[in-house]
Amino acid sequence: MAKKEKKQKETSAVEAEVKETKKSKKKDASPAANSKKKKKKYTVEEILAAGNDVTKIGADGKKPKIKVRTKSKLKAREARYGYFFTFPWIIGACVFLAYPIYQAVRWSFVTRRNLGRAGIIEKWAGLENYKLVFTRNADLWSNLGEFLMKVCIAAPLIVVFALLMAMLLNTSVKGKGLYRTIFFLPVVVVSGPTMSMMLNSGDVLTAIDMTAITSIITEVLPLFMANAITYVFQNIVMFLWYSGVQILIFIAALQKIDTALYEAAKIDGGSGWECFWKITLPTIRPMILLNAVYTVVALSQDANISPIISEIQVDMLDGTKGVTFASAYAMMYTIVVLIVVGAFAFLLMPKKDIYEKQIIKNKRMEKRTRRSMRRTEKRIARNNKKFAKQAAKKEAKEAALRAKGKLKEDDKKGGRFDE
Repeated sequence: MAKKEKKQKETSAVEAEVKETKKSKKKDASPAANSKKKKKKYTVEEILAAGNDVTKIGADGKKPKIKVRTKSKLKAREARYGYFFTFPWIIGACVFLAYPIYQAVRWSFVTRRNLGRAGIIEKWAGLENYKLVFTRNADLWSNLGEFLMKVCIAAPLIVVFALLMAMLLNTSVKGKGLYRTIFFLPVVVVSGPTMSMMLNSGDVLTAIDMTAITSIITEVLPLFMANAITYVFQNIVMFLWYSGVQILIFIAALQKIDTALYEAAKIDGGSGWECFWKITLPTIRPMILLNAVYTVVALSQDANISPIISEIQVDMLDGTKGVTFASAYAMMYTIVVLIVVGAFAFLLMPKKDIYEKQIIKNKRMEKRTRRSMRRTEKRIARNNKKFAKQAAKKEAKEAALRAKGKLKEDDKKGGRFDE
């Protein structure tokens, strides 16, 4: 009896020890888990106050990851200022642009009949108005061809002229502020009446000069090239008129280029032409794309460039065609303009350098390796937990068997428990 009581006491003591060890492990693991869930972010003041004892800030005795929020605050402040300055434009676009676009899209798919006092009746027509644009309008393809020809000639010339003027005005020239103002004046001045007066002044002399020029050009060059060159001579004033905003954008882009790049290129023996092609042009290529898109959109809204604009205005007031036909015509013209803008964007899109591509590839590889390392670490941690649980269960079983007397110290080394 005394032996049995001793064995029972030993088993109860072993079980109590196992329970205490499990509780102590849980207590030890809980602060680490809480520290993993909640990572404290320290401010600059706390770091400066800690001085050299930065490692003592953490309560768990480990060196904490110090995250300073200065960059995020700076970005948030800049974003706030950006939203503040663009907020009036967003309101204006929503009020004066979004609703008219919605109405034009809706009217292009319906037919409207004015019944006088009864009001206006609208019926769903589907693509009927778009079919009428291609079938009823005889001058559609000729007008589109004229618009595309003028835009493909005028937009590159305006962008190139604006770039040349910006490079000249960016140098140390006396009175460059006055020159900038002169080039920007057409943007401020009401351009419609002024342009018509300038283009219509001296019609007889202009016609005589242009006939002489065109006759000389057509004798030397083919017809399509002669038409393009005569169009350039006829619209030089218009090219100057449309280049004000583009010049300012290019000047702002040129002033942001670091002068150390030019100095290093000159030390290496680079000429001005090489500096332009290898430093200036790649740096301002996004601004070239921006100016090209802006120029195409501005030219597409001018009735002198695109005869489709005047046709849409006339069709809107025409009793036979009406607003629905004009809306479908406008939507079709918008799609054509977007295609032209996409073509210019595809041609002028800044291409990534070989070194940049390699850097991007290396960053992706680093991210993949970090992910794989995290997965392996998690897998190892899971396996360690499983092994620890299995070892604890085995120890508990062995302790229970040892307490009951079924397991001896010599049996752990060999015998029937080897399996």
